[in-house]
Amino acid sequence: MCGIAGKLTFDGSPVSVHEIETLVNALDHRGKDSAAVALGGPRGRLSRYEGLALGHRRLSIIDLTVEAAQPMSTQEGRYWIVYNGELYNYSELRAELAEAGHRFRTQSDTEVVLVAFAEWGSKCLERFNGMFAFAIWDESSQSLFCARDPLGIKPFYFTATDRSFCFASESQALVREQRGALDDEAVFAYFASMYVPGHMSIFAGVHKLLPGHSLTVTRDGIVNRQRYWTMPRCGYRNCSLDDAARELQEVLDQAVQRQLRSDVPVGALLSGGYDSGMIVASATRNSIPLHTYSVGFDDGRQFNELSIAKALAVRCGTIHHERVIRSEEIVGLLDRAIARMSEPVADSAIVPTYALSQLAAGHGVKVLLSGTGGDEVFAGYSRYVGSNVRRKLWYAVPNALRQAVGRTLFKGTSLGARMRHASLDMMMVTGGSLRLAGHVMKDKRPLSEFLESLATDIFPAPEFQHDPLYQHMQFDLQVYLPDLLLMLLDQLTMAHTVEGRVPLLDVPLVTASYSFSAELHANPFSAERRRLMKRMAQGRLDPQTFTAPKQGFSGPVLSWIRNNQSRFMEVVMGARNIPVLSHLPLEQLWNVGQKRQDPFWAPEVFSLYCFSAWYHARVSA
Repeated sequence: MCGIAGKLTFDGSPVSVHEIETLVNALDHRGKDSAAVALGGPRGRLSRYEGLALGHRRLSIIDLTVEAAQPMSTQEGRYWIVYNGELYNYSELRAELAEAGHRFRTQSDTEVVLVAFAEWGSKCLERFNGMFAFAIWDESSQSLFCARDPLGIKPFYFTATDRSFCFASESQALVREQRGALDDEAVFAYFASMYVPGHMSIFAGVHKLLPGHSLTVTRDGIVNRQRYWTMPRCGYRNCSLDDAARELQEVLDQAVQRQLRSDVPVGALLSGGYDSGMIVASATRNSIPLHTYSVGFDDGRQFNELSIAKALAVRCGTIHHERVIRSEEIVGLLDRAIARMSEPVADSAIVPTYALSQLAAGHGVKVLLSGTGGDEVFAGYSRYVGSNVRRKLWYAVPNALRQAVGRTLFKGTSLGARMRHASLDMMMVTGGSLRLAGHVMKDKRPLSEFLESLATDIFPAPEFQHDPLYQHMQFDLQVYLPDLLLMLLDQLTMAHTVEGRVPLLDVPLVTASYSFSAELHANPFSAERRRLMKRMAQGRLDPQTFTAPKQGFSGPVLSWIRNNQSRFMEVVMGARNIPVLSHLPLEQLWNVGQKRQDPFWAPEVFSLYCFSAWYHARVSA
């Protein structure tokens, strides 16, 4: 896990040492083991072209020697790479490439990625199993090849103008010196969804490379984007629940074993739920020493999973650690976590993720396994099924009829847009506030028009007419997961120079899980979900897991606000100093909550708090 950066100019102007070092230094928390830059022209060995520079911050995980440092070149010097991530099948690919005649100088997966590109070109991406974002310079073609892993586990931000192309692991690095302006559309999307979705970044002119995509940039300014991975085919296999569970368990065990490869200590985030529990149970089958980390809150109204997690840790023989977050600690942890994010999110998981990553780093643990992705792969979210009366009624109406009503009776409304687009339904039921988004967009464009553009231009269209369950799961896998959950995990683990790994997003596991008929996962007309995962978990997890309500690493937001009212009010009211939010009715919003009449008050206050605190830490500081 590392931080990568680079710049390519199109007019031949040299990239200064100051420019590339500024980019790299903005990523210092992502890798404290070493830092290096490589320059083009007579100043360096990177290229004969002066308008090129690459930079790298290193967190050493595999092959800790200096020979494995980056930027790294092939032996003859044609290709140079900066790489962030882990290639879990690097040993197998290394053997295949060695058999083809290639010689290796290191034991690193970085060199395998570089040599694989030299051998197979962009087709190498089809052979990779891992999480990655990288850029490779080809001196022969004078072009830069960039790629991001299929599910967007690792970030890749870039800017492209008629003069240059720049990239970095975090968006804030690309606007470090300019204190970049915000993108209005991204701000609207944030309040509507509680994160910045799709190719957008919160900063104007900064974009994300989408998951499963690559791009090639030539020195004369041609930028060509390509999609190399598509969502797996869904629901084409019919078999029994038991047979499917046995198959998936084997694939899961293989994924976990691959992701335990490391030359540094490994730990795991452990809640009382299925996803992290199954990872820990699988990881400890071969008596591998494993640190586990669990979190709780001192709030009596929040279900506490510490006892379940501890019971599983004892059962699996892990080195277990607990962190109970007290009410008086919340503001400090929340503010520090927000300040480490290059993009704003409004998810209470930022507090426990930050705190546990800090705890793990203090123990010398450099790799943390996480259950992130389990809900999207095994149909774990209640929004996928008829978990309450409203969702039962929603699913009782056939999709075709729902769309027709949305186009006619509710045309031009947010409800109509939601009825027409399953992606908007998933977004709205997840979180965010259309009320706040509407206020933010005041006098700019109608909310319904914005939602329509979000559904058609930002959210990916379904590739096939799958079962509705798989359509919902795919949206979360393509948008909610990379743009919120994975971004959050990446930035808050890397805030403490710790690498987060997600075994449940192993591509073979995702492909296998999506291949089974939808009813093996969940029934949208009842509250039953996660059927396959529950069958897999029998005999592996503590019995309490099967009866406990789902919590994961979320926190009690309402309690946080009530116990820290003065601070929350101060930061929320401070949003009036942010130009794009200056006209919001902040006093009215706060007063509604004081009367305790609005169930959406706490999420809206939290969303405003996170954005305001982020802005003042990252933009106006």
